[in-house]
Amino acid sequence: MEGSTGLPVFLLDNQHFTMKNTIFLFLISLTLWACGDAGHTHDENGGHSHDHTYTAPATVDGLALLTPEQMKQAGVGYGGFIKKQISEELQVNAELVVHHEHTADVSAFSDGIITSLKTTLNATVRKGQVLATVRKPDLLDMQQQFLENKDQLVFLQAEFDRYKSLKDADATALKNFQKADADLRAAKTSGQVLAAKLRQYQIDPDKLSADNLSTQLSLVAPVNGVVTAIYSNVGAAVLPGTPVCEVTDLSQLHADLWVFEKDILKVKNSQQVSLSFSSDPSKTYPATIYSIDKVLNPEKRAVRVHARLEGNPAGQVNFVNGAFLEARIATLDAGETNALPEEAVVREGDEDFIFILEKESAEGSFFKKMKVTRGGATDGYVAVQPAESLPEAAKIVVKGAYYVSAQGAGIEVEE
Repeated sequence: MEGSTGLPVFLLDNQHFTMKNTIFLFLISLTLWACGDAGHTHDENGGHSHDHTYTAPATVDGLALLTPEQMKQAGVGYGGFIKKQISEELQVNAELVVHHEHTADVSAFSDGIITSLKTTLNATVRKGQVLATVRKPDLLDMQQQFLENKDQLVFLQAEFDRYKSLKDADATALKNFQKADADLRAAKTSGQVLAAKLRQYQIDPDKLSADNLSTQLSLVAPVNGVVTAIYSNVGAAVLPGTPVCEVTDLSQLHADLWVFEKDILKVKNSQQVSLSFSSDPSKTYPATIYSIDKVLNPEKRAVRVHARLEGNPAGQVNFVNGAFLEARIATLDAGETNALPEEAVVREGDEDFIFILEKESAEGSFFKKMKVTRGGATDGYVAVQPAESLPEAAKIVVKGAYYVSAQGAGIEVEE
């Protein structure tokens, strides 16, 4: 039949469609067919193949699902609790430090000009070793005074002896003897003071003569240690008290641990500490707590605890003053307790979890995540206390737990 426009009209289910509407429906169908075919690729034999786009598996009824292929890839292994002698541990931050009482400045004790530096940065030095020399021209005046006083003493001693003899024979006035005695004692006092000053400048007054006068001072290391800083250079003018270099006794290097006030009661002297660098947590260094501060740090709200390193800390290449570490304090011997391999416990946010096998089917293996409380660790095992009871003969994932955790969270894991 024809409509008023003269165009053919089709009757479908009592609805009239114009030719334009029919063409529109045809185009929609064609588009839907094209989209349906877009997910396929044609192989050379004319068949179709699907694009394999990785989709992270979702949880099923709250359980993490791993297909048989994923199980093989992850190398999931099962096990159970074992009894292990493990101590409870307190994890804190630590820093390697040498306190000020074991650090010494090599300072000029008189004004002068630095004529030589006999050490270098990071050099190992011994106590009394000369590290620098300072030229002090007016040092000659002091030596001259000492030598003149020494010669004068010979004359004054002779005068004293002469007047003493005359006094004993009543051949001279008493005042002459008293004057000779006073002059001799004054000269001896001056000589002793000058000798003490010369010793301060490392000049031995007993060996001093007009033939071995010195115009240079030697600055020596006050302690055994390592030169950790050099503050001056050759030709620089120095004043009394001016530091020239710094020597640090690295044998006194120890760890300062910062324990929060809520954990103070758990810490005491003689407890063992395990230290490690964040860059290599697998390698640990033993230490022992020997001192605890009596004042709380108001900014950190923590107490500083001192731990002495075992062995020779100065000989450790990576032991440097100011380095940060992670520390575990063995606070309590918990005796034999339930333990799992450390890799069986997964950290998610601020909580720890383990995974147990719930069921197996053709789809794969289903795992249930269970919250646990982590305790101390030793020899690769960690004490674990589940938040709820586990089923009897539960199969705990002791290998590949991180893979199971990632799959359950919908995180892609590269093959």
